[in-house]
Amino acid sequence: MIELKGKNIVLIEKEEIIQWKKIYNIQNLVDITKTAQIKQPKDNSPIWICINIDDVDDIKDLIRKIQKIEKKYQSIKTDEPKMIFEMIGNKKIKIKEDLIKCMKAIFLTNKREKIEYIYDQVCKDIDEEFEKNNYCDFKNDVCIEKRSGKCKEKITMGCCHKFTKPFFLGGKLKVCPYLKEKKCSAQCLTCKLFTCDAIQRKFKLKEIPLIDCFFNPIQKLIIKSSFFTEREIIIKRLLFFR
Repeated sequence: MIELKGKNIVLIEKEEIIQWKKIYNIQNLVDITKTAQIKQPKDNSPIWICINIDDVDDIKDLIRKIQKIEKKYQSIKTDEPKMIFEMIGNKKIKIKEDLIKCMKAIFLTNKREKIEYIYDQVCKDIDEEFEKNNYCDFKNDVCIEKRSGKCKEKITMGCCHKFTKPFFLGGKLKVCPYLKEKKCSAQCLTCKLFTCDAIQRKFKLKEIPLIDCFFNPIQKLIIKSSFFTEREIIIKRLLFFR
């Protein structure tokens, strides 16, 4: 069970469904992948919402439906579940993982908490993908691009360099001041999203549901352009333009 809004709104998966159905009335079952029409039960029983992942083709449309539900029932305050999301299907694992992350964001009502959650989760996902696939293929601190022979010098630490005159994209290159013990101390999402020409994998904001569905155009521009910037500064910018 995943608590989306305390115990008021929860998400359960296949192995928990039978147990929960023994406890709660499921006469109000709604398959949200087919309809967005939800009626508040006359009795005190929870609204039971089914999400069949295998039927989901457009995750954005589904997220919009859940956002509407959240707005309608955001005033719910009780110690008992008032809304139960039942998630079934196992063919589209990536959609399932993305949807769970997005649902957590939907039910965060505090603006700062929501932006911080989205920011940190995307950073975590990118870090894990880089670690799993070893895109940069560092050897003795020299990445695959710098070993390719295209560069005059085998500069260490890959892309973690900035110009001494950044506004003019000129001057000498120097190691990013936020690079500490071969790790980014700034937690700069913009830098994490960047990959050079030697790496085929390109991160597009429209392919990251947490960014595409929750950030407005100005916030997306901030994410795209805030190279070599500390996490807290980027968070403040995102909050200002929320």
